[in-house]
Amino acid sequence: MARRKNYKRRRTILSNTFHLIRENGMDSVSFQMIAEKSGISKSLLQSYYPHKSNLITDVVRNILNTLDKQVQKFSVNKEDEVCARTKAFIYAIEMLGIYDEGLKRIITEVFKSNESLDFWSKTINDWLKEKQLFDHFDFDPKEVRMGIAFAVTGVSRLYYDNKEYEVSPEEIADYGTKAFMYSFLHSSRPTIERALKEGHEIIESTDIKTIHHAIDTMFDEDKEIVC
Repeated sequence: MARRKNYKRRRTILSNTFHLIRENGMDSVSFQMIAEKSGISKSLLQSYYPHKSNLITDVVRNILNTLDKQVQKFSVNKEDEVCARTKAFIYAIEMLGIYDEGLKRIITEVFKSNESLDFWSKTINDWLKEKQLFDHFDFDPKEVRMGIAFAVTGVSRLYYDNKEYEVSPEEIADYGTKAFMYSFLHSSRPTIERALKEGHEIIESTDIKTIHHAIDTMFDEDKEIVC
């Protein structure tokens, strides 16, 4: 019973944190604000999440997990290779920022400083290891980790300055995927082109409204959460 209550409270905390940072931005949301919205004391909140970074990490992990499930759902071939899904994944992030001002605020803030980029890279890397997405490939874990950091930095710059560079969400997804595959996974050009083509097919079948709804409701009681 206690475990169920703790899980339910974590869901409430994560949901309220997500909606608060969506409305106000990460830097403007304090532990006190989250505690008050969750109907608990600040000290109780900190017994669940001693540091704000731990709390933000769990929110981001749930966003990533929900996005991954949605991308797999829209895959034309359920066995699409991970790099094709990577392209569709980047595209979905870009489109969500266009579709929803609150999500754009979260994405932009994550992308705008070296500290938050390091956090974003580490969170994605930890999430990939947890999902074991690259475990069945003969890749060097160090190079995968470096590639993620490199791709996140490049994609974030294009996202942040997309008006200056005049690039579309799919073009950004192509650049990020190609750089990751060529420089760090040492993929051949035919392999890269095939992944980009398969990624495009996933994108063609993707409904951003459905993905947005999944993100919007990811902390609802009937949804499985990561915490």
